[in-house]
Amino acid sequence: MASLLSIPGRWLAPLLLAAFALTSTAIDVAVQWRELDHQVTEQETRRLRERLSVEQSRLHAEVGSANPLAVRRLVGGMGLYSGMQHAYLVAPNGVVTASFVRADIGRPFVDLQGQRPELAGLKSVFAVPREGATIQVVRPPGSRLLFGRAAFESGRQLLAVVDLSQPIAARHAVLRTQMLRDGLVLLVLVGLLALVLHWVWFRRAERLARALAAMGEGHLGVRTGVKGRDELALIGAEADRMAERLQAGQAQIQRMTDVVDRSPVVVIEWLNVTGCPISYVSQSVEQWGYRPDQLLQGQVKYDDLIHPDEVGRVNAEIDHYIDHGPDEYRQEYRLRRADGRWAWVDDRTTLTRDGSGKVTGISGVLLDITAQKEAQLAQREQAEILRLFYELPFIGMAISSPYSKHWLQVNDRLCEILGYPREELLRITWAEMTPSPDLERNLELLNQMKAGAHDSYQMQKRFVRKDGSHVHTELHVRAVRDPDGTLKYLFATIQDITERLQNAQALRDQKSLLEQAGAMAGLGSWLYETHTQQVWWSAQMYRNIGRDEALGPPRDLAAYLDCIHPEDRDTAEQFMRARPGSEGLIHAEFRRHPALGPERWFRGSVESRALPERVGYRYSGTLLDITLLKQAQMNLERINAVLEQRVTERTEQLSVANRELEAFSYTVSHDLKAPLRGIDGYSQLLQEEYGGRIDDEGRHFIERIRRGVQHMGTLIADLLDYSRMERRTMEQQQVALQPVVDRVLEGHAADIAAARTAVHLRVEPMTLQLDREGLAVVLRNLVGNAIKFSAGSPNPTVEIGARTESGRRILWVRDNGVGFDMKYHDRIFGIFQRLQRSEDYAGTGVGLALVAKAMQRMGGRVWAESAPGQGATFYLEFPP
Repeated sequence: MASLLSIPGRWLAPLLLAAFALTSTAIDVAVQWRELDHQVTEQETRRLRERLSVEQSRLHAEVGSANPLAVRRLVGGMGLYSGMQHAYLVAPNGVVTASFVRADIGRPFVDLQGQRPELAGLKSVFAVPREGATIQVVRPPGSRLLFGRAAFESGRQLLAVVDLSQPIAARHAVLRTQMLRDGLVLLVLVGLLALVLHWVWFRRAERLARALAAMGEGHLGVRTGVKGRDELALIGAEADRMAERLQAGQAQIQRMTDVVDRSPVVVIEWLNVTGCPISYVSQSVEQWGYRPDQLLQGQVKYDDLIHPDEVGRVNAEIDHYIDHGPDEYRQEYRLRRADGRWAWVDDRTTLTRDGSGKVTGISGVLLDITAQKEAQLAQREQAEILRLFYELPFIGMAISSPYSKHWLQVNDRLCEILGYPREELLRITWAEMTPSPDLERNLELLNQMKAGAHDSYQMQKRFVRKDGSHVHTELHVRAVRDPDGTLKYLFATIQDITERLQNAQALRDQKSLLEQAGAMAGLGSWLYETHTQQVWWSAQMYRNIGRDEALGPPRDLAAYLDCIHPEDRDTAEQFMRARPGSEGLIHAEFRRHPALGPERWFRGSVESRALPERVGYRYSGTLLDITLLKQAQMNLERINAVLEQRVTERTEQLSVANRELEAFSYTVSHDLKAPLRGIDGYSQLLQEEYGGRIDDEGRHFIERIRRGVQHMGTLIADLLDYSRMERRTMEQQQVALQPVVDRVLEGHAADIAAARTAVHLRVEPMTLQLDREGLAVVLRNLVGNAIKFSAGSPNPTVEIGARTESGRRILWVRDNGVGFDMKYHDRIFGIFQRLQRSEDYAGTGVGLALVAKAMQRMGGRVWAESAPGQGATFYLEFPP
């Protein structure tokens, strides 16, 4: 220090200035160098997070549409962004479904991590996903790589790797250039300042010092000879007024204190001792609801006023500044007011140190910046709202140049409408995409806007999409002008109305079809609203009534009733005066007035509905021409009278026929069976008594006679069963299926054992509403046939099943027997119809006819599925 003081000021000042300049530059560079890596990380993290958010939304839509090519194209497009080294879309099973490198697709992501060292960090970084976060961006300590992950609800993950080397190197280069430039500028400025100080200050200071020394020696007549109004020139003039200036300075200090107390600025001083007690606080602290003495006496501690979320940070920063400087710094944090609200403050603090560098005092100037903070937050919120509005997914937005006609900015929805990627769309003009004559109309409106005729216009126009197709849009354009009125930008909203136009055309076509259908059906319609008293009639309504359409609808109900037949007028009036708000349709039939044309009958319908906000009611109705129906109805009434007479006659005839049928059945059961029993008995006696006297051919004839008689008896029995099924009363009752099946199988137990048939049951628990005996007859015949026709199979099998299907009750009996050709399907259900010879399979051909008749009587149906040699399945369907 002594050596420094021995150096003349003319040399010491430039050296100190140069040292200070270089030190400041070095400190600034060091701080910036230290913050550079953090800033790059924050900037790239934000960019990657935004990119992942955009790609996540786009990929979510494409993944949902099951378009793998579009998904790969989206993932591949991420490679266009600077620093993007890798991007993978990983399926829930860990397989890569999209990547920059085609060879990576379809490989397990774990294999790629093993082959590429830069991907190894991904496993540990995202080992434990952050709860509630679908997008994560992490930079491992010491790494120049930035990892990002975007999770999808389906379990897929979009992984991205960004290399930070290039942005960090670029920032380092800029910082080095800045350091060199600033250092050179400071050195030049220091040199110039040294020259200025030498000529302006030090030479005059030496002259002043010699004059003061002479004055100290008592040479009061000596003059400094220093001219000017700077400090050196004023020292001599102000020496004898020192005390006066000190008194004036003290008064000025007091006035400044008063100003501070009245201002919104709070001045505060702390002692750098344990607890940091407050040694001074200005009166303006009352703006937050506290008295100065509360803080000075420790009743309110300053640390307790700082927001809990920020007190740790604030104190940590203060400790850092006390230990490492600088001695002047700023902090922003929140203080709790006495009323419980929070106030944002801008704290500008100065540290006072003693000769050893120890901080002896801390003084701060606090400025309430709550209003500015709230405005800043509101501005950020507004900017975010504007950004979200610009990216609305249902409307296209764009900013374009009014002169070059180039797109300057477009949102994702417009890219989707026009079918172009954003980068490609920004390289072309909207004029290139507009076909004639839409382009000419658009340019005419634009020229009018340039001329100042209007500041906005709208039109419907077409755009040519990238695939060559046309898209119909509704265009709204607004001008953005400079203060002098020059057109600067065009802000446009573009909405795809292709579907709307198609719907409108379809609606017009539908309306035309409805009018045509109404005319063909003779159906007229009308509307009436009570609050406007407006009436609307369809064209068919005029034709039905016979009124000239040029006259318009009748002006009121009385005029309408004049169009109705006098005999039906009361009916029509009561019908038309439907109670407002009544539910459902009201119908009435009446005729039009004879003076309006030939007699026509109509069926009118009307209903009323309350209008919104209860302003009245809307009546709507139809008028259907039912003249032909009325005529047919009257003819039908006449025919019905004739038919009733015929039915009476036919019923009597049917009763006679039934009585004759019963007599025939009695005859068959008694008179026909008696001779058969006699023939069978005598043939048996002949065989037993005279068999020894008859040769083999005679015995063969007797056996054939007996077999014929037995077959005839079986035919008569089956015919009687068929007749009884036709005439018997079907008793509808709740019948459990399983017990009926068990009884049928028990009845066929001997046949099943003899044929060694395997029976399989697939019967669901089921209760049917039908005739119990009828169901038993059906199952006995079907099971008997299945056992009979499968007996010749190596492993005869019969399956009985039941299920409920779409409300239907279906039973089936399946065998693996001889089967039949489906071309004989309808024939097998006829009486006495057989497909096999009686020598091969016994039977009369009545069983399936009896099944069909029983199913018909019970309201069901029967059908079969079969093929020769592959068995047969008979299905029964019963109503629910």
